Amino acid sequence: MPLEIQTIYNAATLNDRYKEKLNSLKNDLKTKNLNSCQGFNNQYLNTGVSAYKICEAVILFLGHLIQETTDTIYRDNGCKYLFYWLYTHMISDEQTNKNTLKLYKELYTIFNEKHSGSYIFDNYINVMNEHTIEKLVKLTNIYDKLDNFYEGKKPPVSKGDCVSGVADLYTKYSYECMKGYDYDFCDELKNFRKKHNFIIQQVLLCVGEEYLLPPVESFNAVSKTIIPFSLISIPSLILPILYKFTAFGPWIRRLIGKNKNILENINEETSHSLNTYEIGDDNSNIRDYNIAYNSS
Repeated sequence: MPLEIQTIYNAATLNDRYKEKLNSLKNDLKTKNLNSCQGFNNQYLNTGVSAYKICEAVILFLGHLIQETTDTIYRDNGCKYLFYWLYTHMISDEQTNKNTLKLYKELYTIFNEKHSGSYIFDNYINVMNEHTIEKLVKLTNIYDKLDNFYEGKKPPVSKGDCVSGVADLYTKYSYECMKGYDYDFCDELKNFRKKHNFIIQQVLLCVGEEYLLPPVESFNAVSKTIIPFSLISIPSLILPILYKFTAFGPWIRRLIGKNKNILENINEETSHSLNTYEIGDDNSNIRDYNIAYNSS
């Protein structure tokens, strides 16, 4: 099924294609004896992971992207998927995205300087940063979960096998999308929903709306109702506390008192003006009456 929207995260849905190639290069028992990778090390790689084999696999994979195809989309997604592949070999902590980015750039420099890479992939790689790596990891993981769900199932399946198990993650990421400004992330979630619902309806032949994912945009309505409520409720909770226990209370009381006095003065002046106006009207009416009486 072709993708509906092109995004910088399209590599997430094509991960199997690249993962198989990279893993075969890493697990190949025949060492290529790349001098550029001799002595290479990285302290953030998982225990038991060979730094040399990681370096070798990356260099050979980047060479594959140049030599084996002229398909720019395949190259683009391959360069980006490489971020995720390296991420899965890193120690997991708060700095994983940052450390992955540093490792990628270090290996990319080796490829360019020692293997005539000519920095040909700059345009693909420079769009990636800690934020986009985080989003790519999330999207690749949810695509993986979907692939594992339907793999090996033969239609038609039972109702229990129609539940993909990705709804919670999809909901969480949709809320993230609506709160942020990463439109590619939102668009890739739309691609994911299309693939998910296609598999449920057309591949597994499941019947029922409850098995389908709702549109990403549907989560925006909920967030719009939550925000105004919070804006209303928070001041209503804080103001009584400020009034009672801080200097805000006496200040607001003085302000209210001052405004009350001003209002009373205005009301008094208005009342006086009205009385004067009414007296003037009465005198005028009396004069008019006298004029009318005398003329008769």
